Parts: sequence; structure tokens; C-alpha cells
Amino acid sequence: MQRVGLGRCKCVRLLAAILLTLMIIPALSGCKGTMNFSDADMDVYEKIHKRYNEMESYSAQVRLTVKSNKTEKTYLIRQYAKEPGKYRTEILEPESMKGLVTVQNGESVKLTKPDTDKVITAPAEEELDYTFVNNFFKLYYKSEETAIDVVAGADGGASGTTLLETELMPAEAHRKKATMLIDNKSLKPKNITVYDMGGNINMIAEFSDFVYNDNCKDEIFRIEG
Repeated sequence: MQRVGLGRCKCVRLLAAILLTLMIIPALSGCKGTMNFSDADMDVYEKIHKRYNEMESYSAQVRLTVKSNKTEKTYLIRQYAKEPGKYRTEILEPESMKGLVTVQNGESVKLTKPDTDKVITAPAEEELDYTFVNNFFKLYYKSEETAIDVVAGADGGASGTTLLETELMPAEAHRKKATMLIDNKSLKPKNITVYDMGGNINMIAEFSDFVYNDNCKDEIFRIEG
């Protein structure tokens, strides 16, 4: 299976089409919607695959809602991602956490607390942060348990949405599967949703102001200095 992340696709079109077909077949077997994948649906899926396979960086504003049995907390976050392995989040809301910055670059993480000079550095966690779009795709193309559901718009064309679903590895009580909803016209992510073992929403990240291949300077991912 070819590497699918933010790197450039170096395959010729024929080989890419073959690999894409191989990935779609197991995904269709788990799809909860119709099994009849039309040419238009295939075209949308191929466009999504190509776009995110060629993505090298992005920035976005994310409204992150985290749910539990008794609480629900919402955060407004600015995300930046750049390959290979560079991530940055800045909390915009709530006010009590405003300015908190987390940077991951390779195997290290730096946490900068707001209104202080204190900086905390630590080894990065092995588990991917699935609120980042590129990390979702890395897992989606690696997983053997995936599904696709393409919904046409009111005009019957490609103005609807595509829902990608994948199992999380390793699955835990609070996080069993994740989905990404993508706008078929703009190919931009609308949200990533994580579900628990009971099928309840554990977390939802809603994207806005998504900038594809944004010019993210390396300086914003700096750990040292």
C-alpha cells in the first residue's frame, strides 16, 4: 500500500488508478449506504484521494467539542500542519485558556503557557491526533475497516458530501471509530467526528477557514530556542 499522507504522489496515473480501486473495494464492503457506487461517486472519491495525497500543509480554524457522560466542553482552536510531522495548535477560546500553544515537531512536543515565560517540552505521544486532517487520512488508508458514503446534492450532482469512516487503532472504550465529512464541491473538510464503543459522539472537530497548502513557516513549529 502506498504511503498516503501529505507527500507528493509520484505514481503515474494508471498505477494510481489501480491502487485507488484496490482501496475502494474493501471500503465498499463495509459501507452502510448503497452498494451501487456510481461513476460520479467514483470521480468525487478520486478527486478527494488526489487532493489530500498532494497536500503538504494546511491551516484551519477548528471548533472542538469534547463530550462525556456528564460534561460537554467546547474549544476554538487554530491548527497548522506541515509535513513531515509538524503540528501546531493555538487555543483561541475559552478565555481562561487563550494563548495556550502546543507544537509538535518530530518526536518532541513543546507547550507554552499563556501569560508566562514557562515552556514545557516532552516526548511526543505515539498516538496520532485525529483532529488533524492529514492524520485522519494516514489512518484511513492504513485501516482495513473503512466505509464510504457519497451523498449527492439537491441538484443531483456533486454538490453534496462524502463521508469517510475508519476504525481507530487501537480501539478503546471512548474512541472506536472516526468519520470525516467532506464537501464534494470544494473538497474541504467539514468535520471529523470520533465515536465511542457505544456509538456515541465523543468528540467533533468542525472546520472553517481551511487553507489548503498554506505557506506555514517552519519558525512556527520550532521546538528549541
